[in-house]
Amino acid sequence: MGHDRYDVIIVGAGPAGSTAAKICADNNLSVALIEKGKFPGSKNMFGGSIFRPSLEEIIPDYLETAPLERKVIREVLYFMETDSVVEMGFTSFKFAQPPYNTFTVIRSRFDRWLAGIAEKAGAHLMNSTLVEDLLYEQSGPLAGKKVVGVILEDGQKIYSDIVILAEGAMADLTRKAGLRKKNSTDLFTLYVKELIALPEEVINARFNLEKDEGMNIGMVGYPTAGAIGKGGIWVNKDTISIIVGAYLNQLIKNGLNPYQLLCRLKEHPSIKRLIEGGITVQYMSKIIPKGGYDNIPELFDDGVLVAGDAAMLVSGRHGTDAAMLSGKYAAETAVQAKARGDFSKKALSAYEGKINNSFFYQNLKINRKAADYYKKYPDTDYLISKTLNEITFEFFKEGSQTRDEKIEMILEKLKQIQPPVKTIKDFYNAALNWRFY
Repeated sequence: MGHDRYDVIIVGAGPAGSTAAKICADNNLSVALIEKGKFPGSKNMFGGSIFRPSLEEIIPDYLETAPLERKVIREVLYFMETDSVVEMGFTSFKFAQPPYNTFTVIRSRFDRWLAGIAEKAGAHLMNSTLVEDLLYEQSGPLAGKKVVGVILEDGQKIYSDIVILAEGAMADLTRKAGLRKKNSTDLFTLYVKELIALPEEVINARFNLEKDEGMNIGMVGYPTAGAIGKGGIWVNKDTISIIVGAYLNQLIKNGLNPYQLLCRLKEHPSIKRLIEGGITVQYMSKIIPKGGYDNIPELFDDGVLVAGDAAMLVSGRHGTDAAMLSGKYAAETAVQAKARGDFSKKALSAYEGKINNSFFYQNLKINRKAADYYKKYPDTDYLISKTLNEITFEFFKEGSQTRDEKIEMILEKLKQIQPPVKTIKDFYNAALNWRFY
């Protein structure tokens, strides 16, 4: 077969695109997997977690070949102020045993490995290739236009029965196709990440871990200085991933520079001692779609499906697994369409049904109100962290007051920060929001 026609063209070799490519190729479809980066993962980053259920569902023997860093046994949330931290966490040593739960991974290695799996299945990976636009043809006298392929930056046309757009957060082609509305800064977060190398034994000692045990630390409050966002640490074999970021509109409005926020976070006493002596080996940034339930685009049209970040399916920390599963559903839909020889919008609507039944879509739906609350009160996490740190400090500070006097003083502190009713609302909506973090 020549290289100007395929059964399926997939734009983007991230988790969604490579998963779709693997499953399509496994089902004997000819696949072009087009990646604009020098290699899959060269332009991508994320905090660093991958969840076992979705990975196992797509690649059952993943343990034999996947570039996994550590098995996460501890999840911790830091409520941070300038010189203090209130910690909330959970450790389970069961998570270090089969079937496992969560792994830390480094995206550049993981994406390359997943694309390699797709290649072994028969997909044709095209690196350093930019898709400029979609190819269309009239699907009937009274019908609209059907996507029939792509146009590359150099003008080359490649044809296919179906195109799967897994192009990432900014989703230029998805917007050009009229499936997603114009990007606005309140629909995206911008995160920066630093990968810091430390000897494995040093990491184990500092984080109280053994062998390939891992942990994640989520951070709210201080890291983003009042903007809606978070910081985090992911513990790898011999590196630490540290990230910080917030909604783009909040960063712009507050004049915040994510790189400066990262430098500031690294100077916090609790973080400084965890990364002390480390060597920076990588620095990256990434835009993540966080539009929520109300901004999920049209997911299908004649000859085209949208998957992964382009489909705005990120729910809390569930981004990579949502991307992989959406790629799986897109591939299954493409295989069924090929078997019927029907790539119409009606035939491809089965994809939407699969997405709507997914846990991440349902989470987005459930979290809709909490997300609205956060947009209305962007300082919620900051005020929660400030409140917790101040009252905890007063609780543990020794003095000459009676118990009743101490309680009275703590309550007065609470009132000074903000009205008690607002504090209760903040905690309630935070609980809704964090359960998907």
